[in-house]
Amino acid sequence: MHLPDAVRPTLPPDRRQTGRSRLGLFPLAAALLVLVSLFTRDAVAAPEARLLRIDPRASTVDGAPILTSVVDLVQNKRLSDITKQCAAITGDAHYDCVADALEQPQALYSSFDFPEKNALFTVTVDGTDLPSNFESKARWGDSASQPGVGTAWLILIDAASTMGARFDEAKAVASAFINTMTPNDIVDVMFFNDRGVVEDSKWVSQKQQALQSIGSIARTYPTQGRTRPLLNIIKTAATDAFRDLGNVGQGVPVPMHQAMVLLSNGGAGSDPNSTGPAAMILRDYLSKGRFPENNDVLPKTPVPVVSIWFPSKLIEEFNLTAREFMEGLANPEMGGFFTIVRDGQTRRAANIVNSVRTRFNRMHIVRWRVSCIAPSITQTFKLAFVNTNPVIAGDATFQNVPVGIDPTTWPLDIDREATERAAQKSPAYPGGSIKIFGNFCWGGNAQRAEIYMVPKNQAAPQSLQGGGIDDAKKAQRSLIEQGMRGKALSTGDTVAEFELPSSDNFLVGKGEAMSGRIILYDNQARRTSAITADKILTVKAQETPLPYLLIGGITFGGVVLVLLVVSIVRGGGGGGKRRGAQTAAPPPKPIVAGMGGPPAPMGGPAPFGPPMPAGGDFGGYGGPPPGGASRAILSGASGIFTVTPGMEMRAGRDGSACQILLTEPRVSGIHAVVKVEGGQLLVRDENSNNGTFLNGQRLPAGVWTPVSAGAVLRFGPVEFSTRLE
Repeated sequence: MHLPDAVRPTLPPDRRQTGRSRLGLFPLAAALLVLVSLFTRDAVAAPEARLLRIDPRASTVDGAPILTSVVDLVQNKRLSDITKQCAAITGDAHYDCVADALEQPQALYSSFDFPEKNALFTVTVDGTDLPSNFESKARWGDSASQPGVGTAWLILIDAASTMGARFDEAKAVASAFINTMTPNDIVDVMFFNDRGVVEDSKWVSQKQQALQSIGSIARTYPTQGRTRPLLNIIKTAATDAFRDLGNVGQGVPVPMHQAMVLLSNGGAGSDPNSTGPAAMILRDYLSKGRFPENNDVLPKTPVPVVSIWFPSKLIEEFNLTAREFMEGLANPEMGGFFTIVRDGQTRRAANIVNSVRTRFNRMHIVRWRVSCIAPSITQTFKLAFVNTNPVIAGDATFQNVPVGIDPTTWPLDIDREATERAAQKSPAYPGGSIKIFGNFCWGGNAQRAEIYMVPKNQAAPQSLQGGGIDDAKKAQRSLIEQGMRGKALSTGDTVAEFELPSSDNFLVGKGEAMSGRIILYDNQARRTSAITADKILTVKAQETPLPYLLIGGITFGGVVLVLLVVSIVRGGGGGGKRRGAQTAAPPPKPIVAGMGGPPAPMGGPAPFGPPMPAGGDFGGYGGPPPGGASRAILSGASGIFTVTPGMEMRAGRDGSACQILLTEPRVSGIHAVVKVEGGQLLVRDENSNNGTFLNGQRLPAGVWTPVSAGAVLRFGPVEFSTRLE
């Protein structure tokens, strides 16, 4: 992996310092010690990748199981090296020196390209880390026009009376952040005094609305005491704001990144909780991105903290505590930032905003194809790197946290191109079979795999974007209930083969443009393939082809039979009859009502008589073909259904249980069952409300009744003719 010029091949060991110096009679020395201890905490750490967001929303747009991650990949530099030239300077010049050093471009870090060939992004399912497939990457700054690529800015402005004239300067810096908002940015502006938040714009996407919110507060609020719980005020404000952020949002589209900007003098009087060490605890709370700590519902949103200190004329000890507090809040390891704005230096605003946005623009948007996920709201993801030089530290902080995924709506991973190519060679047709390619998580369990052909008159939803989880589930149920279910023949990790339903109701279009729409369903994980109109799996289809081999065999047999008859006729009969003598034909067999007669037209009802009992004398008509039927065909206005030996097919309105789906309201949920057994078609009424009829006669419930060829079978008012083959 290529390293920036500023990075040496061999990195020195970490020299993190966590101790704090007591502020005593030597304020400048103590301040410098604090500065060194804070700034060296990540001074020479190895390059490190941090996950700042895992966003599943791309799956509702692409129709594929795509997760989008926001990754910050940098090596933090020695902050003591950056500011060491300021150590011999005192007073305002010292403040200016520190601020100038920190605001230099990329002063605090070296950015790295994302090494996708060395990256492992895994999801934990049943205790196993399953790898995902890299899909794409892009720099944040190159993707500002893409959906979701923006930042949710929480801007906290100190409006306590101790700010004095610094209040207007703080508002000016806040306005500079808002003026650089990108199309997908949103902002929440909060003002707080010495007791809590006193004004809140809530999350807004309009730049002008946010600026008006800043302009609406003209002066500071009066002081109500000598101390204020600054840490608790900030924590409460951040918790209230960021727990409103999720993958759904509060009236505005929520972007994939978030940050907090604090503009304050850091003054808290003698409040024991608003100190440097306490600020580091609050920094860690914001870095973890759980609002509140025990939140197990909303997605995790780690927050970079931009802390801008406006020094005020306070008691010296209070001033040093304020600086330590403001420094301690910043988390530069994930894009946070600290700087100082001295009196009359609002000109620094442009440099500050540029420094922060430059860091954000170096982040990576990395998309992954995640075939399998845990069957729960909480998920565990890990990012690791292998064979990099230097070693890159990964991120395993997304442990059992929600990321906005309902596992039942996460799409199955279908290889559309492979499936469509296979269908081009072997088009789908009623009663045929089809192979679906993809990465499946059912482990070869054919009982989990189901296929549904969407009826040609059933509309798929145009989009799921903007809808909730319930909308997605309703769309799934609607298509599945109205569809026709096929049967899984074989299933594997990468391919599954299905027998298609016999009805031609799924055929859309004509000729070479004919197609069929497919939904694949995992009935254990309750996940489907894409269901929106533009992403639903659509394959080449055709009408049921003629059985050429059977036709050829029959034709050949007919020719042989004709030749045999001709041979017999030419060869003469027995018993000494002369050649060419005609033999009288036997008289026709008498027709007995219900016991015989001319065969019914193909697919039509028998002309008269009740069905023959199994095993009776069919008189050449009304029963199964010689040797028994290999399958039975039910034909009617509701479709054509094939019944084969070895399976029972239920007829009724329940789309989840019935293979013969009938939408007529007078048909029961499970109305009747049919099967082919011993070469005979049998039917059994399932105690239906409106009965099952055979040639007009209602059948008793719960009793298997044989059905003769050509008989009329009726489920309530829905009628079918029968054919045995």
